[in-house]
Amino acid sequence: MRTIYLIRHGAPELPDEKKRCYSRTDFPLSQTGMAQGKALREWAAAQSICAIYTSPSTRCRETAGLMSGGTLPVVSVDALQETCVGDWEGYTFEEIRKRWPDIYAARGRLMYQTAPPGGESFHTAAERFDAALRDILSASTGDIAIVSHSGILRSWLLRYAGLGGGDMFSIPMPCAGIATLHMEGNTLLHATAGVRAAQAPPAESIPDYYRRCSTPDTVIAHCRAVADKAQALAAANQVCCDRALLRAACLLHDMCRADGRAHPANAAHILTMDGYPALAHIILGHHDLICPAPVEMELLYLSDKLIAGTQAVTLEKRFSESRKKCTDDDAVHCWERRLCDAKKIVKKYRLEGQI
Repeated sequence: MRTIYLIRHGAPELPDEKKRCYSRTDFPLSQTGMAQGKALREWAAAQSICAIYTSPSTRCRETAGLMSGGTLPVVSVDALQETCVGDWEGYTFEEIRKRWPDIYAARGRLMYQTAPPGGESFHTAAERFDAALRDILSASTGDIAIVSHSGILRSWLLRYAGLGGGDMFSIPMPCAGIATLHMEGNTLLHATAGVRAAQAPPAESIPDYYRRCSTPDTVIAHCRAVADKAQALAAANQVCCDRALLRAACLLHDMCRADGRAHPANAAHILTMDGYPALAHIILGHHDLICPAPVEMELLYLSDKLIAGTQAVTLEKRFSESRKKCTDDDAVHCWERRLCDAKKIVKKYRLEGQI
C-alpha cells in the first residue's frame, strides 16, 4: 500500500484583498506562505516521502522547494496546474457576473460541467489531474507528495474520491492543507480531506480569527481568561495533554459568540475548513461534552464553567446562576447533566484543590 499526499500550495502574495478569479496568474508565496512551507518541511521529515511532484506555478514550486528542504527530489508536472478560468482570469466575481451573465448563471446551475470562456470545467480539470496522477503513480515508487491547487484538488477529491457530498467547496483544502490517499496499485482505498501540518494555528494567527468573526473585546478577554485557567489546571496536576492545542481551543472557543447558540458549531465549521479538525472537535464540545471527550475538550469545558466574564468563580456559583435561567424540564435536565460532567472532570484529574 502507498500513501499519496495531495497538498495545496502555501498562501500566495496577492495584489489586493478582493476575491478575484485566479488560475494561471503566477504569484509567489507571501510571508505567511513561506512559513507554511517551512511547517510542511517539518511535517514531511516525519513521513516516508520519496519524491515531490508539483505544478509549475511559482507558488507551488516554492512550496515544494521549502517542503523538500533540498533533501527530496522535486519534479514539475504541467498537468498539475490549476483549473483554467480562461477569460475570467483576474476579474472579481461581481465583474464576471456583469460581463458574462449567461455563462455565470449556467455555471451556477451546472457548476462542475460549465467552463468559462476560453477555460475548462471542473470535471475536465479533474480528468486531467486523474490522468496525471496515474502517470505519476506508474513512474514512481513509495509514498509521494503532490503540490497543486485548490480548485483542481477539490474537483478530483469530489469526483474520484467521493468526498464533499456533491459539493467540492465543502471539502477542506486550505493553503498548505494536506489531503491523504491510501492506495493499492491504482485503486483508492481511503481518502481524507485537507488538514494542516499543525493541529492548531500559530499564536500570531489568533487575532485574525477575532477580526474575521467580529469577536467583541469582552468575549476575547473571557477567552484569554479561560485559556489561562485551563493552562493552570493542566499544570497543577501535570495533566498529559497538548498544551498548544488546549490554549488555541480556549482562545477560539467563543470566537463566534455573536451567533448565539450556534456559536460552537459555527466556530467548528470555520476551523474545519481551515484545516484544523481536531481543534474544531474540541471547540464543538465546549458547551456540551462530546463523548468520548479528549482531555483538551474536558479541560476547556471545565475552565469555561470556572470563568464568568474574566473572573474566576466556583462551580457552585456558576451553576447556581445558570439554574435560574432554566424555564422547563428539558432545560433543567441539561443543567444537571452539565454540572455532573463538570464534577466528573474535577474528580478524574484530581483538581479539587485547584478550583
